[in-house]
Amino acid sequence: MVRDLELARLIYSDALAGIRETPNIVLLLDLSLAAIEFERAIGEDFSARDHFFEALDLLSGFRGVEPWLFGGVAQVGWTAFQLSRYTGVQLKGLDRFDGMILDWITGFPDEHDVDLPSGLLGLGVYALSHPEPAVREKMTAQIITVVENRAERDEHGLFVRLAPYEARMRTRPEVVGHRDLGVAHGSAGLVSFLASVAMSGLPSAQRGAELLSSTLGWLMHQRRPLEGTVYPHSVESRYEPSRSAWCYGDPGVAMAMAVAARATGSAEIAAEARVVARAAITRPPERARVLDACLCHGAAGLVWFGCMAGAEWNLPETADFIHHWSGYIHQQRADGPLHYLVRGGFHRDHSFLEGDLGVALALLTLSTGRPPIWGERMLGSAVLPPERRP
Repeated sequence: MVRDLELARLIYSDALAGIRETPNIVLLLDLSLAAIEFERAIGEDFSARDHFFEALDLLSGFRGVEPWLFGGVAQVGWTAFQLSRYTGVQLKGLDRFDGMILDWITGFPDEHDVDLPSGLLGLGVYALSHPEPAVREKMTAQIITVVENRAERDEHGLFVRLAPYEARMRTRPEVVGHRDLGVAHGSAGLVSFLASVAMSGLPSAQRGAELLSSTLGWLMHQRRPLEGTVYPHSVESRYEPSRSAWCYGDPGVAMAMAVAARATGSAEIAAEARVVARAAITRPPERARVLDACLCHGAAGLVWFGCMAGAEWNLPETADFIHHWSGYIHQQRADGPLHYLVRGGFHRDHSFLEGDLGVALALLTLSTGRPPIWGERMLGSAVLPPERRP
């Protein structure tokens, strides 16, 4: 574990150096979050406050910021909530973001997804994390209304489709309309979010619970065991085994189902979550389709999942699984700073979701055993009301 912590520090330092060379708002917010986690875990000063205020300084001169949880105004606010809670820093004036976010929720555009990174569910995480109960309810109730209006239904339940947003139309227009099953962009993410709503204690909790039942029933009907996997990437790709990742595939689905099992108290759902988790844990590594170390779709995401699976299900194969994927990261970093796969090849990336900071944080979780606050941001754990968090 000491070796993993040393590597976490090293990769954090890699990110810090890169961000210092070319700072931007999103990377500084990612850096502030990572610093909060390191400060909580090991009790040293990582300048979380300074990184956050540097991001705010850049934001003050920037126009056209979108509302999203990954790369937008909701990320600023969500990070501020964590900074205030865990460092005691009192922040003022951030309520101006609430109106902007509520306007986006109320008039949520049809060309954007009901998803986590740049869509409705990310705004939902912001809403459920908000320290003011009245704001929490107002936003969450409106998000539930949007889901009710946007979702489709068939004989198995409720689901959403990928929307025709601009970037997708440029790069992958063929997937518009697909019924995605993953956490990042699909039904597993919606299940996890609705489960958190159902447990929120808000007036809208019952509406969330009703939608959860329908969405979960639909997702479980898409079960298609194939070559050691349980759930495909999407309904349209159901004859191909999915990758093993947080964003798509069994690891993310298992985490979402664990949140749903907690919300419903269902032994059936809890058993299904365990089965899916074990399929992910026992899948041969060469079939996992892991190509880099990142949190979203790489080895760090599997290390995080392994830590969660060990705590949640006590699966006997978990130790070997974690050892393999943490070893993968050690081996990759032995050759120099990590590179990550993007369109056009492998490149350096310092970010939380697809770069160094996410890798460092997964290793920090492994080495300290401390559940991360960013698990809620990823819908890998329940988004608890602030007053009910440890």
